[in-house]
Amino acid sequence: MRAGLGSQESGFKWWLVLLLAALGALFLNPRGWPPVHAAGPAPYGAGAGTHVQSQPTGVVTDTPAITIAGATADTASTPTTTAHEAQIQWTFGAVTGTYTTCTAQAKTSYDGSTWLTLGSAASLTVTTGAVNAWTILEQAPTTSVTTSAVSSTAALGFGQATKFTFACSGGYGTSAAASISVIYR
Repeated sequence: MRAGLGSQESGFKWWLVLLLAALGALFLNPRGWPPVHAAGPAPYGAGAGTHVQSQPTGVVTDTPAITIAGATADTASTPTTTAHEAQIQWTFGAVTGTYTTCTAQAKTSYDGSTWLTLGSAASLTVTTGAVNAWTILEQAPTTSVTTSAVSSTAALGFGQATKFTFACSGGYGTSAAASISVIYR
């Protein structure tokens, strides 16, 4: 005769197997838990990061929204705490009117409220079907420690969030549809 729980032993084993299977599915499945940043509201502004796609290699892709109906406009911001470079592409759809001497300026924020320029403004061709692409790279230090000049208007690296400001200093039309894709690494 075996020592054990008797007729209850079989029920206990099944309960234990089901519990271990449920825990295994919950903890071993990488999609079992949402990422920390998925809980709670968007970090900056309405709809911030709503089109963000995090990649497993530390790459973040985004398609920030913009409405161009005059001389200036801002995109939605994207969380960029770990970014060191950005590959940007603006593709224009239907353009109503003529836009001249237009730029896109990257701006980053360390605190979510103060926006500093990041790099130089990129000149844009704003015509139907025009594609404008460029890259922003953080400058690598030449020694182990580099201290930049203090600035209240410019940043040398990506902050918590980054957005783009569209501006035309020449003429501008009434609207320009733009599709924006950004890859942050």
